[in-house]
Amino acid sequence: MSDLSPATVLGTLAAGALIKHLSAAYIASKDFVYVGKISELHVWPVKSCGGLKVDKGQCEHTGLFYGGIGDRTWVIVSPDGGYVTQRQEPKMALIKIRLQGNILILEAPGMPTLELPTKPQTIRSQVGNVKIKVDTTEFLDCGEKSATWINKYLGRQGLKIGFSAPDLHKRDAITAEKLWKHNAKKGDMLAFSDYSSYMLMSAKSMDVLNSKLKKPVYILNFRPNFVVEGCEAFDEEHWSEVKIGNVKFRNIDDCTRCLLTTVDPYTGEKSKEEEPLKTLRTFRCRPDRYGPKPVMGICLAPDSLGGVRVGDEVFVKYK
Repeated sequence: MSDLSPATVLGTLAAGALIKHLSAAYIASKDFVYVGKISELHVWPVKSCGGLKVDKGQCEHTGLFYGGIGDRTWVIVSPDGGYVTQRQEPKMALIKIRLQGNILILEAPGMPTLELPTKPQTIRSQVGNVKIKVDTTEFLDCGEKSATWINKYLGRQGLKIGFSAPDLHKRDAITAEKLWKHNAKKGDMLAFSDYSSYMLMSAKSMDVLNSKLKKPVYILNFRPNFVVEGCEAFDEEHWSEVKIGNVKFRNIDDCTRCLLTTVDPYTGEKSKEEEPLKTLRTFRCRPDRYGPKPVMGICLAPDSLGGVRVGDEVFVKYK
């Protein structure tokens, strides 16, 4: 029988846990610097529609996944083979997303719910092409019922809802055509995201922006995947690598901002004053690199895969 008292045993176990934590922190900080924690995680399954605020997710090559559904895995396809966003149709912000088992549920004002299978079978006769920026990639047509639903809601004709099935072509961020150099590498794969599979922002960046606005905006206006608390505003732009939990990312570019940020995610209306974009242009532009486009947040590509959750510590390498 042990002569150790329960208090001594508990103390020993606590000390061991502390040593393990400190050892892990030391190993992480040998090359990386601690900057804060993940305060929010967001997955945006349908490009330019509402998203899911989640407590954990799985980092895959093409983006953050939750419950088997990935970021920007569905897209609204126009009759000419382009894609539709809130820039053209701000009402898309009001399309809310729910996940129920293997069914993705879309809800919108005045509309019945639309159910889409998250794992549809790929039938080649139902595969089409959509152009995202300068790249053309494949999509699986989600069918006549989904097309009727989105056309009725937006008051359009000829729209389709497309799905980036796992066995269909994916884009590569290295092919992005920009007027400046970016750090994407071959193999930084995308489904229907504009340029990067992940976007990160710091909470204090939002605080600084809102302090300059007459009417504060929401972090949802910027549609991040990761929100970090604990670091200074805009500090993320100085990071070259980011480690969240055990998943490592590479900063491939600052995130340039457009009119989509002027859409209120709760009303589906564009700001008549073009805020917050107008204010961002007064203090977040770098004309020598990005011309008239202001920046807010950073674009990331994963160099490893794994799980992340709210509360995960964030370590970074500075440029």
